[in-house]
Amino acid sequence: MITRLVRNERGSLGIEFAFAIPVLVALIIGIVQYGLILGANGSMRNAMGEGLRLAKVNPDATETAVLDRTLDSLTGVDPNGVETLTFSRGIVDNAETGTMTMTIKLTPIIPFAPISPIELTQTKTVYLPIGGAAPPAAAGS
Repeated sequence: MITRLVRNERGSLGIEFAFAIPVLVALIIGIVQYGLILGANGSMRNAMGEGLRLAKVNPDATETAVLDRTLDSLTGVDPNGVETLTFSRGIVDNAETGTMTMTIKLTPIIPFAPISPIELTQTKTVYLPIGGAAPPAAAGS
């Protein structure tokens, strides 16, 4: 009787599936969450680059215009998740700079674990032209 039960493999696939499926689901959710974080990070970098590009091309652009351009360029991320967004001009080594900092909070998609929001912070600094656009290069110099 016992040898017959040991050789009986009926239902073994169901047991193996029951053990494997939670691990596979957790792995897939983790991969998707990681992808969402990488996407948000890339979107932040692109949006900040667009805002700083406006400040570089148009030295008379106001702080509000630069920040609005940054928010308008933020794609794939909920704009309500933007916690902080700052832009400031300064002088470093006799060169004008523009520094932007953005912080975004993302809500995790993991349904079975109480995880606090994920916070991403980026800071970018670029050199800006002093007193308007750079003069064109002189021909034949």
